[in-house]
Formats: sequence, structure tokens, C-alpha cells
Amino acid sequence: MKSTKILLFAVVLILMSGCARPGPMQTPNGLLQTKQFEPIFLSTVKDGSEKVLFKEYTTMYENRELKYWGTFTITDQGAYFATWNTISFEYNLLFKLNKNEIATLGEDKIIRSMWIDSELLTIKDKNNHEVGFALNGKRAAYTTLNRLINN
Repeated sequence: MKSTKILLFAVVLILMSGCARPGPMQTPNGLLQTKQFEPIFLSTVKDGSEKVLFKEYTTMYENRELKYWGTFTITDQGAYFATWNTISFEYNLLFKLNKNEIATLGEDKIIRSMWIDSELLTIKDKNNHEVGFALNGKRAAYTTLNRLINN
């Protein structure tokens, strides 16, 4: 009888712990994989953007050094990088570049001796400030930005 109660308790405990994973509001990539991402992100950038064209959770580099983990996003108005605040439940913009301010797009590679190399999509503005993003969808992001700045 006692072993049955212990077994039942263990089964209930296992089942309940399976339901205890964090939701999107408590993870670093925030609402990225939800349908709420687009309206919330567009209200964060506040620059007339009407549509998200590309989004990916990634890393941002400045001067070839890793600076931040967050969400790289391309809208119909430009490119952005933001982090999700799991306490206030909002995006904090760390990089914002209007499509008219993009001077060049390029590629770079960060070579590491003890970790996987990072191939970057680089964006240089008209003031010669360059940032890079290690994107899995680098080709798609490059094409999307190229179309955006050439239209």
C-alpha cells in the first residue's frame, strides 16, 4: 500500500513537472516564435514600419567582438536588433538603422580557436559604423535588405 502511494506520487510529480517549462515571455528570445511578435515589435520601433520581413534570434558584433544576444529583425523601414526583457516583458532596441542610412552590406567571418567560427552579415551605415550579425538565414537577410535599400 505504501509503495503504491509513493509510485502514484512519483507519477503525479513527473506529469506536473512536464507542464512547468517557461513560456515565451520568460525566455530570452521572447515572442519571436508567436503571432504576437509582429505587432509588439512594430509598436516598439515606432518608425512607421508596417511589416516584419525577416526575424531571427542571433548575436550582434561590433568591432568584430560579440556584444549581445537578441533578435535581429528587418521591417519595411530598416534593420533592428533588440533584446527581450523577461522582467518588464518588452523589447529593448539596441540597434536601429533606417533603410536610407544603410551604406553597404557585406560578409565577415570571426575565426575562433576553441569554438565554432561565426559567419556574419555586416551592415555599414553612412557614418562608417559597422555591425555584424551571425545569422543562420544570412542569405535571406542579405537579399531582403538588398531589395529594401535598392527600391
